[in-house]
Amino acid sequence: MPLNMTPEVLAGAIFMMALAISLSIGGLVVLLGDDKVRKRRLARAAGLPTMVHTVSRTGRGTLRRDQVEGRFKRVELTLRRLLPSQAALRARLERTGYTISLTRYFVLCVLTALFAAGVVMVMFGLSPPVALMVGGGLGWLIPRMVVGYLAGRRMGQFLQELPDAIDVIVRGLKSGMPVTEMIGTVAKDFEGPVGEEFRRVAASIHIGNPIDEALWETAARIDLPEFNFLAISIGVQRETGGNLTETLRNLSDLLRKRQQMRLKVKALSSEARASAYIVGSLPLIMLALIYALNPEYITKLFVDPRGQMMLGAAFLSQGLGAAVMAKMVKFKI
Repeated sequence: MPLNMTPEVLAGAIFMMALAISLSIGGLVVLLGDDKVRKRRLARAAGLPTMVHTVSRTGRGTLRRDQVEGRFKRVELTLRRLLPSQAALRARLERTGYTISLTRYFVLCVLTALFAAGVVMVMFGLSPPVALMVGGGLGWLIPRMVVGYLAGRRMGQFLQELPDAIDVIVRGLKSGMPVTEMIGTVAKDFEGPVGEEFRRVAASIHIGNPIDEALWETAARIDLPEFNFLAISIGVQRETGGNLTETLRNLSDLLRKRQQMRLKVKALSSEARASAYIVGSLPLIMLALIYALNPEYITKLFVDPRGQMMLGAAFLSQGLGAAVMAKMVKFKI
């Protein structure tokens, strides 16, 4: 039986749902912050980043060790064996820049699902099986969105600094330095995502991997076309020869032009995106206004089965509309 919700109960349920989303967003940053600091300290002390097992573009394994750290090694290894496409998930987690194991990600999904199921059951008066189904969907969606946001933010910072890193390599090549030495220079001089990824490339070269193989390992992990261009340029020059300095200079100009075009598209589509935000937020604003003016009138939507069906259809159409508008203003360059 659905619960007869009072304004206080409804406000508390909305607050708990917002808290669940906040915990999913902040949990991956705050709870994992100590691991990232420890990882940086160990890398600074050893002079090299932590070695992980990867597979090169040619399909051959590298000499790097596959280390499973933490107190739940057996759980981590079990998830690696049972989860489908776990390699893609691990690469997605690595793109965030945090040390997120499959175990921690799985635990976060379960906690988010249970919390969301409890909130939905209290808020809409659903039966436990239905609430668990809804909570399971939210437990899968919210952590995935958080990881995607963290990875996208880090890759955006990487793209902004990549042309400058290529320019450093070009200047070193002009002065007669080898490209491997200049990759180490970029790893030392740059902070943030570019420095971290180039330190991994330098570490892979240091243990004996060819430079093109080390670059393709990083390219497979970060999955950016711009870095693929760099790996292709150096790999082709290594196989066939040619003027690598001129090639990398043209690549740097190309990346800057792509960045400028991306910013131009963002500026031209800003009006459409603002309209999408306004139109998408209007139903929620009207729902809040009606609830503030006449709570008994709007509460029937939450306690009556027909109202719950209408709310479900409304949220579904709202989500489809938001997805369509987001697709319309998003361009690949």
